[in-house]
Amino acid sequence: MRAGARGGVRGYRDKSFDTVLGLVTVTRAWYHCAACGHGRAPRDAELGMAASMSPGLAAMNDRAAAAVPFREAARLLEDLAGIRLTAKRVERAAESSGAAVAAAGRPRAGLIAARKLVPLPPSPLPDKLYAAIDGTRVPMAPKETAGREGNGEDGRARTREVKLAVFFTRNRLDKDGCPVRDQDSASVIATFEPASTLGNLVKAEGIRRGADHVRQLTILGDGAAWIWGIATARFPEATQIVDLHHAREHLHDLARLSWSSCCWTARTNGSPPGWRTSTTATSTASSGQPASTPSKA
Repeated sequence: MRAGARGGVRGYRDKSFDTVLGLVTVTRAWYHCAACGHGRAPRDAELGMAASMSPGLAAMNDRAAAAVPFREAARLLEDLAGIRLTAKRVERAAESSGAAVAAAGRPRAGLIAARKLVPLPPSPLPDKLYAAIDGTRVPMAPKETAGREGNGEDGRARTREVKLAVFFTRNRLDKDGCPVRDQDSASVIATFEPASTLGNLVKAEGIRRGADHVRQLTILGDGAAWIWGIATARFPEATQIVDLHHAREHLHDLARLSWSSCCWTARTNGSPPGWRTSTTATSTASSGQPASTPSKA
C-alpha cells in the first residue's frame, strides 16, 4: 500500500508458514487499498513472518547458512531438525536476514562514527584490541555482476571484491608462547561497498569495542594502501602491522628483486615450503646480498 493510504478489510486469507515445528497455517485479515490497488496482511509482520518463515526457523537457517554452503545448510536443517527447505530458500532467507541486520545497524554506526552517539566501553575492558582488515574476491551469480567489467577473455566480471574487518582480543598464550585469540571475542564487518564506507563502519565498531579506552589498538593488514588509509584516518594512534603471511610474501618479493632469477633458482631451487624468512630478511637488510643458502625451519 502507498504510504498514508488506508484500506478496508476484504476478508480473511490463509497462509502457510515454515516454523521449527513444521508447516503452520494461519488465517489472517486481508486489507485492500482502493487507491493503489495493493493488498496486505498486517498480521504477517506482527508475527515476524513476512517472509513465510518464523523468527525461530529464520535464526536456525541463518546459523546454518553462515557455517556451510546453502545446499549443505538445507541438508543440515533436514537432518537435525526435520525441516525441509530448498537450497534457494535457504539462500534467500539468509540474504534477507543479513540485509535487514545491515540496514538496521547503519544509522547507529553513522552516529557512533560521527561521535554523536557514545557507547559505554566494554566491561571488562581489554588491555589490547586488534583489528584485521582485508579484501578478497568472491564468485557471484551473473545478475550480481551485470554491467561490470572483468579480467576474463570475454571482459565479463564473475567476482566482486568484498572488504572485511574483524575486531578481536588476545589475553592468553599457547604452550609455545604465541598469543591466542579469545573465544567469542570476534566481531566481523563485511561489505561490497567502497573502502570509505568500510572505514566508517570500522571506526564505529572500533569505538564500540573500546578503541578509545584500551592501552593499545593494533591494526593488521596486508600492506595495501587503502587499508593503511583507513587505519591512519580513523585511528591515527593505532599501531599498524603487516600480518606475518603477507610480510613473508613481501620479503620473498624483495629477495626476487635483489637476486637475478637465475641465481634465485640455482641457490634455492624455487623456495621450498618451510624455509625461514628471517634468513633472507637478515641477509638482505644487513648487506644487500642474499644469504648463501637459506636454512630450513
